[in-house]
Amino acid sequence: MLADEFVELDNEPEQIDPEALATLREPTLYLSSLTEQQRSEFATERVEELSIRETEFENVARVDLDEDMAVGRVGQAGEAVDPPNRKAGFEHEFDPYLPDDDGIRYHPKIGTPRSHEPLRRRDGESVTPHYVLGSDDRQVFVPDGYPWRCTGKIYAWTDPSGGPAWSGTGALVGRNVVLTASHVVPWDSDPWMMRFVPAYWDGSSRLGGSVNSYVQAYRGYENHSQGDDMAVLKLYTPLGDTFGYFGYKTYHDSWEDGDYWTKVGYPGAVASGQRPSRVTWYPIIDDDNDGAGVELEYRADSSGGGSGGPVFGWWSGSPYVVGTHSGGEEEYHFPWKIAKHNVSAGGGSLSNLIGWGRSNW
Repeated sequence: MLADEFVELDNEPEQIDPEALATLREPTLYLSSLTEQQRSEFATERVEELSIRETEFENVARVDLDEDMAVGRVGQAGEAVDPPNRKAGFEHEFDPYLPDDDGIRYHPKIGTPRSHEPLRRRDGESVTPHYVLGSDDRQVFVPDGYPWRCTGKIYAWTDPSGGPAWSGTGALVGRNVVLTASHVVPWDSDPWMMRFVPAYWDGSSRLGGSVNSYVQAYRGYENHSQGDDMAVLKLYTPLGDTFGYFGYKTYHDSWEDGDYWTKVGYPGAVASGQRPSRVTWYPIIDDDNDGAGVELEYRADSSGGGSGGPVFGWWSGSPYVVGTHSGGEEEYHFPWKIAKHNVSAGGGSLSNLIGWGRSNW
């Protein structure tokens, strides 16, 4: 789809199944055991021992948890697999899904960044985001409608008894499958916890304050490089059934230099990571084999927190992901020239992961 076709497409009203949405909006409190205690014992004996206590504040109660309990749903499994052989065959395309009673929103409402004090070092010098190339082209938007609501913020815990260790971005690519960068995953942590909040905006989902899902499992590549810095997450709750999800196409180098692409993320340097931003209609300027994957290089701006965000284009009016944002890269050209650009991970390795997740989860 070309840029001049894009502006002629009208937004359609958003109509999500009210019964399905009401179920997802029901407030639920999850408690997890941080030990290897049997789940049945934890549920029937430990939880029943908890008591609700009064506080000095009206309409406020408290529950005291034991040290080996945490609020949330801890992950059950994580797997690092060998990257696929580059010569192996891959499925090149997976279709997106849009609920039948819904419509596509091709251009979301423009939002405003939250005002915040600039970050400064101890000596008072301001901290600038990495790999903002020239003027900052990132645009804050309101994540209403499909497919914008299918992107969201990811929180990762290396210790579920405390607060999240970091955050990133992810996108629904299956009924219960989220695509993100591998370095967003809390590898080697046990226990671990992750949570995906679709359409995240100022602390919660615009789809409803309780609309989110913890992550049950993850899968990525062993000893990955930037070209295969990718992972898929299995959600406990199949959010894609209600809100839809992206399709996927394997990147082809014939698309190089075409202004086709959109990148979405929650970088901390824009709206403090509390509102999504996007860069639209930019080209992928080069693609390099790296590891088992392909580095897709571009000059679209990004910074920390945007990792894992989808890079996607439109085919026949539908959104297809071709990569997941990884970070920045510097290339040295003889004799002294240094080229800076940002990179997403894509290629056959990504189609392999998404296909596995859709087929097995």
